[in-house]
Amino acid sequence: MVCVLALAGCSSAPPPPGQKVDIGGLALHVNCTGPSTAQPTVIIEAGLGEMSASYHWVQAGVSKQARVCSYDRAGLGWSDSSSDPRDAQHMVRDLHALLEAAHISPPYVLAGHSLGGLLILAYTRRYPDEVAGLVFLDSSHPQQKARLPDYERNERWGKRMLTALSIGAHLGLTGLLTSSSDEPSSGEPPADVRAAFEYFGGDPRMYSTGRAELDRFDADTADAALVDSLGDRPVVVITAGKLRKHSNPKELADAEAYVKIFSELHAQYAALSSRGRQVILPNAGHMSLVYDKSNADDVVRNILEVVQEVRSLNQSQ
Repeated sequence: MVCVLALAGCSSAPPPPGQKVDIGGLALHVNCTGPSTAQPTVIIEAGLGEMSASYHWVQAGVSKQARVCSYDRAGLGWSDSSSDPRDAQHMVRDLHALLEAAHISPPYVLAGHSLGGLLILAYTRRYPDEVAGLVFLDSSHPQQKARLPDYERNERWGKRMLTALSIGAHLGLTGLLTSSSDEPSSGEPPADVRAAFEYFGGDPRMYSTGRAELDRFDADTADAALVDSLGDRPVVVITAGKLRKHSNPKELADAEAYVKIFSELHAQYAALSSRGRQVILPNAGHMSLVYDKSNADDVVRNILEVVQEVRSLNQSQ
C-alpha cells in the first residue's frame, strides 16, 4: 500500500475492477467486459507507464459489441511489481502467460497505444497464430528516434521527469503531480475511475516503472522492427493529428514536424498488411485520443470495424 504522507494522508488502493491472476509468482490485473462468447477478443495494450483505467472510454465503448480486456503490466496499476527488465521480451511473455492463465482464448484483436503499438508487434511476431487483427493508436515507431527533431533531448527530459515524479510521490507530494494528459477532455469518467487516477497518481511505482519502460525503449523498437509483414490481417493505424501545445515559432515548427513525421511512419504500419489502412483524427491529441470521450468514440468505431472484418473473414473460411 502506498502511504501518501504530506498532502493526501494514508489510503488504500481502490478495489480493482477485474481480477488478479497469478502467472507464476507474479499476479497481474486483467479486466474483461462485454459478451463472454463474442470472438475475437480485443486486448488493449497501454502506453508507457499507463494503466488499464486510462482506457475506460475505449473499453466501455468496445464492450457494447465485443469482448474486450485491458490489463496492467507489472509495476503498474493493480498488478504486482517484477524484477525482470521492462522490455518487450518480458512484457509480451507476461501478457501471453496472463491470457493463458485467465483462460482468455484467441483469436485476438490487439489494440496498442503509444508504446503499446511496439508491444503488439512484438506479440504478433512471437504468437502469430493468436493475432487476427491489429489497431495502432498513435503508436510509437522504430524509426521515430532517427526522424523526430530533438528526440534525444526530449527523451532525457522524460527520464528526468519520471524520476522526479517518483521521488515526489515517495515524499507524498501528490499535489505536484499532474494527469498523464494536459489536453482538455470531454466526458467525466465514473467515480471509480477517478478514484483510481487519484490514488495511482500518488503511487511511486507508476513513475519508476514508467522510467524502467523508457530505459528499454530502444530494445522495444529493435524488437518491433523485426516485423516486416502483417500478412492479410485487418489493420487500422490511427494517427492523432492535433498539434501539441506551443509557445513560440520553434515549438510550433517542431509540433508540425511531429505530426507530419508520425503520419508518414504510421502509413508504413498500414502498408504491412494487404488489409491495412490509416485513419488521421485531426482533433485528437496523443493522450486525448483515449482520455477524451469524443476522441475515444472514434477509436471505438475503428476497433469495432476491425472486429467485424475479422468475424466476416472467419465466417467465409
